[in-house]
Amino acid sequence: MTIDVELTRSVDGPEVLAALAAGGLEGTLASDGLGLVVEADDAATVGRTLDAWAEGRGLPFVPVLLAPTSYALVPPAG
Repeated sequence: MTIDVELTRSVDGPEVLAALAAGGLEGTLASDGLGLVVEADDAATVGRTLDAWAEGRGLPFVPVLLAPTSYALVPPAG
C-alpha cells in the first residue's frame, strides 16, 4: 500500500527517508522535500517509525493520521 507523509520542514526529508529505510520500508522524497511516498504493508508501521524518528531527535513533532493512508508529521496541537 502507498502511504503519503507530509513533513513540516524540508530539511527532515532525507533523515525521515533514511529512518524508514532502516526499518525496511521503501519511499521516495517529493521534489520540494515536504513529502514522502512510502510503500508499506500497513500505516501503523509508518506512524511508529515517524514517531520514533522525531522522539530520537528530540523534535516536537508527532505523526497525525489524516486518512487511512496519509500522515502529517507536525507539532502537537495544544
